[in-house]
Amino acid sequence: MIMQKKGVFVWIAMALFAFVLTGCGGPSKPAADSKVVTVTFVNWVSAEEGTRDKMKDVIAQFEKENPNIKIDSKTVPVSDMMKQLTIMSTGGNPPDVAQVQGDGAITLASGGFLEPIDELLPKTYVVPQNILDASGLWKGKHYAIPWTPNENALWYNKKLMAQAGLDPNKPPKTMEELDQMVKQARERLPQDVVALQLDTTIRTIGLFDQWPFMLNFTKGVPPIDGNKVAVNSEGMLAYGEWIREQVKQGNTLPGKKYGEFRTMAAQNRLLFGFDGSYLHGVLKSLNPALTDKDIYETWGVTAIPAGANGKHYTADGNHLLVIFKASKNKEAAAKFAEYLANNTYSLTKYHLTAGFVPFGADASKRVPQFNESPLNKAFINDVLPSVISLPYGPNFAKASEILMSGVQEIITTDKPVPEILNKAQSKLEEIYK
Repeated sequence: MIMQKKGVFVWIAMALFAFVLTGCGGPSKPAADSKVVTVTFVNWVSAEEGTRDKMKDVIAQFEKENPNIKIDSKTVPVSDMMKQLTIMSTGGNPPDVAQVQGDGAITLASGGFLEPIDELLPKTYVVPQNILDASGLWKGKHYAIPWTPNENALWYNKKLMAQAGLDPNKPPKTMEELDQMVKQARERLPQDVVALQLDTTIRTIGLFDQWPFMLNFTKGVPPIDGNKVAVNSEGMLAYGEWIREQVKQGNTLPGKKYGEFRTMAAQNRLLFGFDGSYLHGVLKSLNPALTDKDIYETWGVTAIPAGANGKHYTADGNHLLVIFKASKNKEAAAKFAEYLANNTYSLTKYHLTAGFVPFGADASKRVPQFNESPLNKAFINDVLPSVISLPYGPNFAKASEILMSGVQEIITTDKPVPEILNKAQSKLEEIYK
């Protein structure tokens, strides 16, 4: 009897010991009674060749670190993103979190589909105020989490500058200097070299590309600001004459998307480019013979040249993350979004390898590899502080079409610039009245 009781005590002790070991073993998997939350993530980078595997890796790591959260990644082409998100939202079946660009965030927010992120976003993710405001400020609240920068900077080809008799260590800081350098380069460089990468296409991206130049001539006064329209101003007239001259003199190629200039850049046939930080990786993909050393020796980066008021501008075009009001898993969605944007693993495996610089204030300290590239350092220190918002809102797409149609008319006809801008002014006043 005593032996039987002793055996029972031993069995209980062993069971308790096993329980303690199991409890102390760490969160390798959810407990049987814990709830596993599924966060639906609609995005386009999971489908694109350059980012697909990187995003899959980051999602897998997030799920490993957060075993009670599963990510259901659904891919939608970037060109169809807003259409699909609008259909899902109006149909009462939105995702928890989605990838959008600036105009998408404001459009969805103005439709009442998004949750403000001011209280959801962890305070550990500190983003410069100009970025936060430019990327999703609507009626006093922020609706977008900045994920990866997509702004344009001035990329200058140091080898071509030297060939043109220009100082390769002194890129143009003002529009006046840019014009002077382009004029000198046109006289000395081969005819197949394109001086300026300017996108004048009738697209929102065309306006994104041209917005900084417009502001340079208007001294920072937006031609569209809220419901105020001033595209026939003296400054916009000067801009119109300038963009017409760039095409007339052969300094740029009319009607080309800015991505079409990248092949020329990879072939050393572009003097001044206006492109994002990821151009580094694009150049290597277009010309596999290029090494990082080759790119650093050939290209420099700085802010887009300033206008008469001395200020530098670059338009917001960031990749953003938004959380939907109808989501039942807002906290989990916010945790995932912050992980994508600011976690050290994501910064290392996605931002760094895909060619994006970080937004987080301490990101470069946690991932010092960002500082190894002089191009990245220039983006972080010179370009991001110059980010300003585009005229986002429900009318943005239509306004872009009207304004860029005017630009196309300026560069493809001999009609007086004031006449073209007055016509655009009237059309814009109609949609903003």
